[in-house]
Amino acid sequence: MPIALTVPYALTMEQAILRLGDGPVHYRRAGESDRALMLLHGLASNGSRWNELVRTSSLTRDWTVLVPDLRGQALSVVREPIRSEDWVADLAAILDQEGFADCVIGGHCLGANVAARFALRFPERVRGLILVEPMLAETLSGGLGMLARARGLLGPLAGAVLVANRLGLWRRLLPRLDLEALDRETRRKMAEGRDRQALTRRYGSPLHDLRYVPVASYLQSLRETLRPMPPWDRLQAPTLVLLSSGNRFGDCGRAQSLLRAIPRHSIAVVEAEHWIHAEEPEALRLHIEHWLATLETAAPAD
Repeated sequence: MPIALTVPYALTMEQAILRLGDGPVHYRRAGESDRALMLLHGLASNGSRWNELVRTSSLTRDWTVLVPDLRGQALSVVREPIRSEDWVADLAAILDQEGFADCVIGGHCLGANVAARFALRFPERVRGLILVEPMLAETLSGGLGMLARARGLLGPLAGAVLVANRLGLWRRLLPRLDLEALDRETRRKMAEGRDRQALTRRYGSPLHDLRYVPVASYLQSLRETLRPMPPWDRLQAPTLVLLSSGNRFGDCGRAQSLLRAIPRHSIAVVEAEHWIHAEEPEALRLHIEHWLATLETAAPAD
């Protein structure tokens, strides 16, 4: 049986925090439907990334919403080797533990890539796919583009940190990051015009991210974020793609061109830099609610 924890992780919505089997992965569950919707966070993030959407939407009326902290982050902290295949296996185990044969699965940033990899590994378990700002190595520019070309260095660097961890060199206490509260505060400062760089400083700074994530987990998650994806035309499930109009981490037009290879897709572009949850939460909610409502009859249109 899953073990419920009394952890005051998110005080803004009712949810159970459960543990996968005996160890270390934790996830949140909200709703009591016979249909599952699994939502995955991005790089250096955690399950609270989806709190605002779940709290302000009708999702829990029609779905059992499952929101994991991916292995290595937040409540699921580990200091061990991690690859996307491990996350995919964890997600399948969560569905098994909850008794769901299939689900709609979605994610943001790294989480979108992991959701797509899950759909490729278990096509029979995915009835729909939601990709919010997937990270496409071919479209990345600036510092991330250069890092993508040198991603082979991230594995050995993470390995060196893991050796140091085994020698006892690691932080004993990591603060928890409430992303709903952070989003709300960032929007307030931007609306007041006092902090025009709030987005990039709060969401695009590795130094800020590393306050909350073990260094080895961050490096390995970054490596997986920059890992090239398999051909998009192999996806079988109906797919909603939400992209930001800004070119913060890559070219939106090129991303659309690549993602149109998905056989059954719907693409929407939102006026945002990259962090749609923080910048345009209402647009995010409306797009997802509408697409889920029409999932069974939606035509494969762009």
